[in-house]
Amino acid sequence: MVKLVKSAVKCYKKKTKKTVGGQKKTYEYNQYLVPLKRSDNLDCSMEVFIIPQDDLSDLVDENGEFKDASGIEDEYESKLAQYKADFEDLEWKHSKLSRTYKELFSKHNKTRRNLQELEEKVKTLESDREKLINALKEERRITEKLKTEQQAFNKPSADLESNKPDDITNLKSKIKEDSKIKNKDFEEDKGDIWTVLRSRLTKKEEEKED
Repeated sequence: MVKLVKSAVKCYKKKTKKTVGGQKKTYEYNQYLVPLKRSDNLDCSMEVFIIPQDDLSDLVDENGEFKDASGIEDEYESKLAQYKADFEDLEWKHSKLSRTYKELFSKHNKTRRNLQELEEKVKTLESDREKLINALKEERRITEKLKTEQQAFNKPSADLESNKPDDITNLKSKIKEDSKIKNKDFEEDKGDIWTVLRSRLTKKEEEKED
């Protein structure tokens, strides 16, 4: 027969102060107590076992006698066999998951390395792009400078053509007039020559007839 002592577990909050990182903090936790009566006849320092009432009803009857445990033992052995089978299945699944994890971890590292390489390539391309943009800006600047210098070089000639002195214009006009006069004189001289030639030819013919 088992001696049973019935009591209720009581709990209350207990606070404690600790210094963490130079700051004082208050921590709160549960404190448990199993009150006993003098009539329970328990000696000081006696070791006891506390069993929840639900578990105790499976082992001891109302009179404190142990129940026949043969059926319980068979049930426990059946459950133990099932637990072992479940455990072996879990071990196999764990081994499979472990291999899968290693494969995934290896792929992850490979992907991470490829990503780092791509990031380095992107940085290099961005740097090359900035260099090309700066070179293009410099080329445009030089082109604009050369264009401005060319326009400045051509402007005096254009101004000279558009702003000719009056004496040059008059000189050209005079040259044209002189040219006309010379042409006219030439035409007149040309007519006189033909007249002289005709006269001479006529005179020679008359002399032949005499």
